[in-house]
Amino acid sequence: MSGLNEAYRKTGEIINRHPKTILLLLVVLFICAGYFTTYIKSQNMSDQYLDKSTPKGIIYDQYNDNFVSDTYILLIQTANPADYELLKDLLILEEQINRLDYIKSSTSIADIVSEMNGGVLPDNNKDINELISLLPEKDSGMFIPDSETAIAYIEVEQGISTDISATILPGVQSIVDTAVLPPGVYIEVTGGTPYNVEMQTAMVENGIVLVLGAFALMFVVLGILFSNMRHWYLPIVLLLVSLIYTFGFMGAFNIPFNNGAVAALPILLGLGIDYAVQFHARFDEERRKDQSIHDSVLETVSNTGPAVLLAMLATTMGFIAMILTPIPMIQSFGIVAIIGVACSYLTALFGFPAIASVMSYEPKYDNSGPAHRIMSAYDHVLGRLSKKIVRVSVPILIIAVSVAYIGVVTDSTIAIDTSTKDMAPPDLPAQLSLDKVQDVAGSVTAFPYYIKGDELTNIEVIQWIDRFGSFAEDNHEEITGVDSIATIIRKYNNNEIPDDQGTLNYILEEIPDDKKNPYLQGPDEAVVSFSTVSLSMDEESELKAAVSADITWLNPPAGIELFPTGDFDLYTALISQIAESKDQMTITGFILIFLFLLFAYRKLVAATPVVPIICIVGWNTVAMLILGMEYNPISACLGSMTIGVASEYTILVMERYIEEYEKSGDKTEAIITAVKKIGSAITVSGLVTASGFSALMLSAFPIIGTFGLSTVIAVGFSLIGAIFIMPAILTFYAGTENIIKKESKSSL
Repeated sequence: MSGLNEAYRKTGEIINRHPKTILLLLVVLFICAGYFTTYIKSQNMSDQYLDKSTPKGIIYDQYNDNFVSDTYILLIQTANPADYELLKDLLILEEQINRLDYIKSSTSIADIVSEMNGGVLPDNNKDINELISLLPEKDSGMFIPDSETAIAYIEVEQGISTDISATILPGVQSIVDTAVLPPGVYIEVTGGTPYNVEMQTAMVENGIVLVLGAFALMFVVLGILFSNMRHWYLPIVLLLVSLIYTFGFMGAFNIPFNNGAVAALPILLGLGIDYAVQFHARFDEERRKDQSIHDSVLETVSNTGPAVLLAMLATTMGFIAMILTPIPMIQSFGIVAIIGVACSYLTALFGFPAIASVMSYEPKYDNSGPAHRIMSAYDHVLGRLSKKIVRVSVPILIIAVSVAYIGVVTDSTIAIDTSTKDMAPPDLPAQLSLDKVQDVAGSVTAFPYYIKGDELTNIEVIQWIDRFGSFAEDNHEEITGVDSIATIIRKYNNNEIPDDQGTLNYILEEIPDDKKNPYLQGPDEAVVSFSTVSLSMDEESELKAAVSADITWLNPPAGIELFPTGDFDLYTALISQIAESKDQMTITGFILIFLFLLFAYRKLVAATPVVPIICIVGWNTVAMLILGMEYNPISACLGSMTIGVASEYTILVMERYIEEYEKSGDKTEAIITAVKKIGSAITVSGLVTASGFSALMLSAFPIIGTFGLSTVIAVGFSLIGAIFIMPAILTFYAGTENIIKKESKSSL
C-alpha cells in the first residue's frame, strides 16, 4: 500500500471513531458558510472583462472618472413628435426628473425649441415646426429621428459611477410611469445603464430558475439510475452542502459573483455530484461483499479517496490554466471552480462515510427493481464492450485521433462573438428598446480616444486634434459626428480654430467649465469622442483599426499619445483577448495535466489519459462546426474546462486499472474489470451531470444556452473517451510495454 493510501486509511479510522463529531463539524461549517454568503458582492461588466491594474485598465478608469457622464435615454413613440401638448408635458416630466439626486440635466426637443423662442415654448404646432425646421439636420435628428419617434436625453452628473447611476433608474422609471401624457404616447427608459440593470436582474432570476431546474433534473435522473443504491439521494444532499461551502468561501474571501462564477456553477454541480457518486458506489460495492461498515469505510476512503483526489487535482489543472488568462471573468471561472471542486471533494470524503456509519448503511439486496436491472444489463454490456475494444484498440485510436485532428486544425475558423446584444434574450424589453434607439439614432456607445500629453492646450495640439476629428469623420462613413475640445472651441469662435496661442487662451477661459470639462481635464488629459451608426462587433473592430491607422498617418505632435478606450474598445479588444487566451488556456491545461500525472504517479502509464483528453477537446470543435456554434466570453474556456471534466473520468479508469492490475497481474483482465467497475459509476454521474447541464440549454440567454449545450456535448464526449478511448490506449500501452520487455530480454 502506498503512503497516500496509508494516510487515507488513517483518515478512514478517524471517521470510524468519530462519525457524529465529523457530521456536527460539517453542520457548524455549513452554518458559518451560510452566514458568509451574505457578503458575496457582484461585479460590474467592465471589471469582469478588463483587468483594471493593466495600462489599458488604468486608462479606461481615468477616461470614465474624468470624462464620462452616464446618459439615460427616453424613447418616445408618438404620432406627432412636435405636438405642442406632448412638448408641454415633456417639460413637466423633465422638471421632475431634474430634481432627482445625481441628475445633471435633461434635454428634449421641447428644451431646444423653448431656447430658440426666448425660453418659452410656442403654444401652437405651426410655430414649433417652423423653429424645428431652422435646426441643422444633425441636431434635429438627435431629438426627432423619424416622424413617429422623439428622443430625450437625461445626463447624470460627471464622475458618478455606473453602480450609483443604476440607483437612479427606479426614480426615473416611476416618474415616467406616472407622467400625464397625450393619448397614444408611450415612453420607454433605455440606455446603457438601464440595459445593464435589466440584463443583470434577468440573468440572476434566470440563473436561480436554471439551478433549481438542474437540481430537479439531476434528482430525477439519479433517482432512476441510482435507485438500486440505498439512500440514493445522498449525493444530491452532499452536493448542496458543498455549494453552500463554496459560496461561503467566496463571501469570506471577497471573491466576486460575476458571469464567470455563474458559468462555473454547472461545473460544480457536475463534478460535485460525481465525487459523491464515486464514494457512494464504492462503499455500496464493499458492503455487498459482506464487509462490515468499519471495513467498508476503510476500503472506500483508502482506495476511492486517493483516486478521486488525484482526479480532482488533475481537474484543477484545467481550471488553473483559466487563471492565467488576462480576462478577469474567466479568472473568476477558474478560481470558483477550483474552490468548488475542493469543497465538493472534501464534503464527499468526510460526509458520506460519516453519514453511512451513523445510519448503519445496508445495501439493497432486492434485485427486482428497474434500476438494478438497467445497471446489471449495462454492466454486462460494458464487460462485453471492453473485450471488443481490447481486440480492436488500434483502429479505434486511429479514428478517434483523426477526428480530433480535424477539430484541432479547424478550431481557429470558429468565430468569436462578444456582442452584448447576442448575449441577451431577444425579447428582453431593455434590448428591444435599445434596438429601437440604435435603429433610428445610431449607436449609443461612444467611440472615444483618450489623449495623454503635456500642454494639450498648446495651439499646435488643438489644431491637430481638430484635424484628426475632421479627417476621421470625412473618411469613415460609419462615423456620424465628432466631439472634442476643438469642436467646443469652434462653437465659441465662429466655427474657427484660432491661429495664435493668445486668442486660444482667451477663448478657453471664456468657455464654461461644464462645457469644457467633458473634453479637457487640465493641461494633460483630453478626449476625442466619435458617434457612429449602429455597427456589428466586427465592423467596430475594423473601424477602430482604421482610425488608429489614421492617427499614425496624421503624425501627432511630439509627446502626445492617443489610446482607444471606453466600452467601444473594451468589447472589440475582448475578441482578440479571447482568441489569444482560448488557445493559451487549452495548451497550458494540457501541459499542466501531463506534468501533474507524471509527477503524481511516476509511471509512464500516467500519461495515457492525455490521449483521450486531446481527442475530446478536438471532438468538441468538430461538434461546434457541425452545429454552427460560435465562441463567446464563457464558452471560450471550453477547451480548458473540458480538460478538467474529461481528466476526472479518464483518470478514474486508469486508477482502477492500476488497482486491478496490482491484484491480478493480468493487464487485459485489469482493463476489462476497470471499465466494467468504473464505467457504471461514471456513466451514472455523467448522465446526471449532463441532465443538470441540459437545463442551461433552456435559458433565455443565448450565452448561457450555448454554454449549456457545449458542456452537455463535452460531458458526452468525456464518457466516450473514458469508456472507449481509455481502454484502447491502455491496451496499446500494455502491448507496447510487453514488446519492449521482450526485446530487452532477447538483447541480453
